[in-house]
Amino acid sequence: MSNSELKMANPGAVGLAGFALTTFVLNVANAGLVPAALFAALPLGLFYGGLAQFVAGMLEFKTGNTFGMVAFTGYGSFWMALAALVYSPAWGWMPKEALGAALGVTLIAWTIFTVIMTYLSFMTKNRTVQTIFVLLSLLFILLVIAHYTESTAIKVFAGYEGIATAIAAWYGMFEIIKGQFSDK
Repeated sequence: MSNSELKMANPGAVGLAGFALTTFVLNVANAGLVPAALFAALPLGLFYGGLAQFVAGMLEFKTGNTFGMVAFTGYGSFWMALAALVYSPAWGWMPKEALGAALGVTLIAWTIFTVIMTYLSFMTKNRTVQTIFVLLSLLFILLVIAHYTESTAIKVFAGYEGIATAIAAWYGMFEIIKGQFSDK
């Protein structure tokens, strides 16, 4: 079988899976359900939410899906950068007292990126993608507010909202995989 005869799988499924699982684990910690889940979220952010999602974005490039490429490489990079940022003081990359300010500006920047992507998601006509991005925008807004107000209540609420975001992304993954079977 030649390369031109090979049908490429939809990389969006693994991109959404990596995003969903990593988002779920981090927000279980944010919601206070299992605080120690934070220790699992950081390695997931490097590898599944990060690297796997980044690779999915590169594969979206190959399919010609610019939106998917930007989303998956962007959020894959976000997860890797977030994990590195949190570990930075321990690695000697920054003073521990600088972490709060660095995290705050990072959350603001990603909120802006996410709001732009949310707007663009409405051009896809895919309700699941739109739902994921609306929930993700709300999550980033809540995380920024929680960070700057130091409100535990808002952080916990953001955690539950993040769990809902993860569930929406898992549903998107499910739709893609299920669609593969209906194509046959």
